Amino acid sequence: MTTKPMAQVVHHADLELLDRKVTRDGGALRYLEGGQYGLVTSIFESEVVPGSGPLTHSHPYAELFIVHEGTGRFVVDNQAMNVHPGDIVIVPPNAWHAFTNPGPSMLRHTAIHQAPAFSQTSHPDHEREPDR
Repeated sequence: MTTKPMAQVVHHADLELLDRKVTRDGGALRYLEGGQYGLVTSIFESEVVPGSGPLTHSHPYAELFIVHEGTGRFVVDNQAMNVHPGDIVIVPPNAWHAFTNPGPSMLRHTAIHQAPAFSQTSHPDHEREPDR
């Protein structure tokens, strides 16, 4: 007999606050590792101050960004795009990507990683982000 999964609530305050560039610039980056909850996806919740954003990187899986507030400038494999609240950015596996907040207000979005745990490769032309 298998056990039926139980519904769970993970409170915002319980999400792991990461020490990454976005956080050090005055924003916040919170992480839920899905594998700890039996999930095949993981989630990042970002608050990005104007002028900030991560360095160029890639993941071995697809990533989806859902923009909630503010504007963003995404570059995915040299394709630049401006995004606004309600937009969804789809980043294919292994695509080099980065984003910035051109301002003037906070950029808030959720990134869904199609993996139970985070994995990232920093672009060789950029300094490496510290490990999680």
